[in-house]
Amino acid sequence: MNITNLAAYTNTNYNPGSTLKRTLWYFTNMLCFKTMLPFPSTCKAMLLCAFGATVGKGVVIKPNVNIKYPWFLHVTPLKATAHA
Repeated sequence: MNITNLAAYTNTNYNPGSTLKRTLWYFTNMLCFKTMLPFPSTCKAMLLCAFGATVGKGVVIKPNVNIKYPWFLHVTPLKATAHA
């Protein structure tokens, strides 16, 4: 069995963004994404892109979704394949 030394663990490379950016996103997420109100997916995609996400064309974002850090998010649409 492998033993991991947790005392040697460091997360110095992890940077979730500035406090201002995270605060702005928190309120945007609560108002526009973490709600059951049916905001259009195109508006949600534009907001996500404004915060640094990569959202593919035709992606549908359902109501009441929680996104923690959109600047780490990359979403591409599923491609339908035809079977002969």
